[in-house]
This record gives sequence, structure tokens and C-alpha cells, in this order.
Amino acid sequence: MSTLIINGVTMQAKVGERVLNVARRNAAHIGFACDNAGVCQGCRCSVLRGEEHLSPPSEAEKAWISADRLAAGERLACQTVVRSHGEVHVLSRAEELRLLIMGIVAPPHGESRLNPIAPLASILLQTSIDQVTQFPGNIVTSIKRVGFVRFAFPVLDRERLLHDTQRVVQRMTNRSVPIRSVRKQATAIPILQITTEEEPQAR
Repeated sequence: MSTLIINGVTMQAKVGERVLNVARRNAAHIGFACDNAGVCQGCRCSVLRGEEHLSPPSEAEKAWISADRLAAGERLACQTVVRSHGEVHVLSRAEELRLLIMGIVAPPHGESRLNPIAPLASILLQTSIDQVTQFPGNIVTSIKRVGFVRFAFPVLDRERLLHDTQRVVQRMTNRSVPIRSVRKQATAIPILQITTEEEPQAR
């Protein structure tokens, strides 16, 4: 078995499993709208450590993520397969955004709620730039891979989507992982360093 640590939570994975499937099985906070088609990009994530245990970027990932971002560890979890035994640390884009938004809504003691605004805007801007620079190749490649109907209507199992979403929400509202644990992992991503320094220990 391999070990995936997604958003600070340790999960077991078999060689050959997709990272997204492991995440969904464990109700991890990650997007999963297109049922592994690689077209919705909801499952974007950053591989912080252990990338050598994962498959190389697929054509789907190359279509949607720039070469620079792929080199920096950004992946689509639905296309990324565990290929060897080891420990892999992953931070999902959904969790990155949650951390930044929470930094605005309820900033840690001693931090300004304005600090996360620039990193949040930067992530959204970079994602938009990626889509523009990859266009129209990203669309053409995706349609060739999965067909127009699947591209336009990517959700295959709406009941499973709703069920898994409900499980994620339930798990997130009963979080047992200290926020400082996830925030500490996020510091591995330069764009988040301004807002994700580990909180001081409670007295």
C-alpha cells in the first residue's frame, strides 16, 4: 500500500489507483465534477512531495495546465495515478482556496484579513491565464479524447456526485485535523506563504 496525505489527512492507496478516487473514498476536500474525464479541472491539486511515486502528466493535464505549472507540481487528481509504493503529500486547489477565504473571513490571531487577498487573486488570475494561453488546444484535445457530449455534459453519476459532496461537507463540518497542520503543508507553495505560516501554539 502507498500513503497519500491529502490536505493533511493520511489515506491508504493501492498502486494503480487514481489520486482522485482515493480522495473521494475518504471524503477529501477536492473537486470531482467530471467523473475522471479530465475536463472540469475541479480536482486541480499541488503535489508537495513524493511526485516520483505518481504517473507522469497525461495528455488531459497537458491540455489544461501549462508546462511551467506542471513542472511546479500542479496536477489533475483524476488523471494522476499512484504507480509505486511511497508517501505522497497533496494539497487540493479547493483546500488552497478555502484556506485563503478563511484567512479573509476569520484571520488567525495577529494577521490581517487583507493578507490573503493578493494570493487569492493571483491564483484565480493564473488559472485564467492558463486557460487563455492553452486555448483552443485545450478544448480541441478534450473533445478528441472524450467526445463532444461527454465534454459538454461531464457528470455521469449525479447521485454519486451528490452523495460524495454530502460526505465532504459533513466531514469538513466535523474536521478533526488541526488547521495548523494543513496550513503548514501549504507553505510549500510559494504563493501561499504570505498567509499560511503555522499558527502559534495555544497556551
